[in-house]
Amino acid sequence: MKRNLKVLAILILAILVLTGCSQKTEAPKIGLSWSTDDAHEDSKDKVDEDTQVFADALRKAGAEVVFLNEIKSLEQAKKEISNVSGVIVTGGADLNPALYNEEPIETLEEIDERRDSSDLFLVQALLEEDKPTIATCRGMQLTNILSGGTLYQDIIVQNPTDIVHRDPNLEVYVKHNITVDKDNLLADAIGKDGVIEVNSWHHQTIKDLGDNLKVIAKADDGTIEAIERTDKTYFLGVQYHPEDQIVADNDENALNLYKSFIAKAEEFSKNK
Repeated sequence: MKRNLKVLAILILAILVLTGCSQKTEAPKIGLSWSTDDAHEDSKDKVDEDTQVFADALRKAGAEVVFLNEIKSLEQAKKEISNVSGVIVTGGADLNPALYNEEPIETLEEIDERRDSSDLFLVQALLEEDKPTIATCRGMQLTNILSGGTLYQDIIVQNPTDIVHRDPNLEVYVKHNITVDKDNLLADAIGKDGVIEVNSWHHQTIKDLGDNLKVIAKADDGTIEAIERTDKTYFLGVQYHPEDQIVADNDENALNLYKSFIAKAEEFSKNK
């Protein structure tokens, strides 16, 4: 009898061990903003080339990627982001200067009113719901607009500088240094402040800073490279492209940023 009980106990222990080993922890779900319905021919996720890079970077950092649909109302935006722990708003075309009550200048480039509308609803919902967010490049600029700020429509014309912020041939990312301030979302995520190297592909940037925004990193020419919303739990804007640094360069700072964001978003989601 004792022997049978011993065998049974061993079997139960083995089952528990095997069951525990077979259980997989679900990766945190991070949403990616919609940009276009046109998929790149080589995209494994049937999305555009830029969105694919964001997806690859998120997966490398440990997230499950959720591709958000085109947003056509604030209600829809809030419903879509309710299914994810955090959101990354991606880059893209120039923003319509009408959004900040300016007329277009001659060197304004292509705008996408459909994308503008979708992103406006999305960012508004992210702010209202206090959803953890990284707003990238155009996304950071839109955050500034929705906070009451304005943009340089073309820094080459309106705010010339010795630093090249975009390859004139539009072929590759250029690189330059930025200085990250102490005690903020970016510094905490990458584990350091001071000078770091980033990539760059933009000709628009923040001019007048919006309300409830804090500048947390700048380039040597004064260009605003990162911001955070001071009234939100985790709302970070970066002018550069950490997603490409992760995929193309295996950049440690960029990967740490994404890993930290994913962890913070998941923690906030569980505690909310």
